[in-house]
Amino acid sequence: MVGRNIMAQQKRWPKTNSQTELEYKLGENIWWLVVLAERSGIDIRSAIGNFLTSTEQLLGK
Repeated sequence: MVGRNIMAQQKRWPKTNSQTELEYKLGENIWWLVVLAERSGIDIRSAIGNFLTSTEQLLGK
């Protein structure tokens, strides 16, 4: 939880010189979301599209 609080306050990844690690972690998280969607019978592309459409409407774009 402490790491997340630091990230929220600083609005950035808290470690310097760790671009490769951050890239890996982002890829890992996206992979897990795709796996979860597949196992749940959810079309991830449709889910993303629906989210983006509703978010754009909320933001008035």
